[in-house]
Amino acid sequence: MSGVIEATNLQTANIKHTNGTTAMTIDSTGRILTPARPSFHARKSSSSGSEGFQGIIVFDEEDFDIGGNYNTSNGRFTAPVAGIYYFCFDSLVSTNSSGNTLGDNEYVAVQFHKNGSSGTFSQRSYHKTVGATQFNTIHRVDCIQLAANDYVQVNVLNEFIYSDNSGNYDSTFQGFLIG
Repeated sequence: MSGVIEATNLQTANIKHTNGTTAMTIDSTGRILTPARPSFHARKSSSSGSEGFQGIIVFDEEDFDIGGNYNTSNGRFTAPVAGIYYFCFDSLVSTNSSGNTLGDNEYVAVQFHKNGSSGTFSQRSYHKTVGATQFNTIHRVDCIQLAANDYVQVNVLNEFIYSDNSGNYDSTFQGFLIG
């Protein structure tokens, strides 16, 4: 018997769909694991040295993609089910496509796009350099409500994000289903 019911307790190690797919596991210490939860972590790499990228960014390398919902060809995460999703982006920024540092009074702006539009659901992250020429990091975090088949992309609105072929400065885009 895989589950025992005692008055107000359900004792089980796994919850599965009728097709046998494990939706949730509870380990012996009480930690709840959800191995089928949609989630991904992708990076924008450079093969030709220092580069800056602008516009809709296509993160071309995946570290993981549970559910196969991120597309390395078009930069889209497509929601497999309706729900609230958490997204995070971070990157060094540069002033041009050659990857040069931001100069005095230059700024970069980044926004998540839902179904190809900026809409009103996501504000933009903005970073301005004042009084110096330097590399800076920009972050964007948001929770976005998606219907099944909605998609989200990262859009660099002004200046550039930076990447080089060392792998040390890859820009990242990641997310997961909250519920």
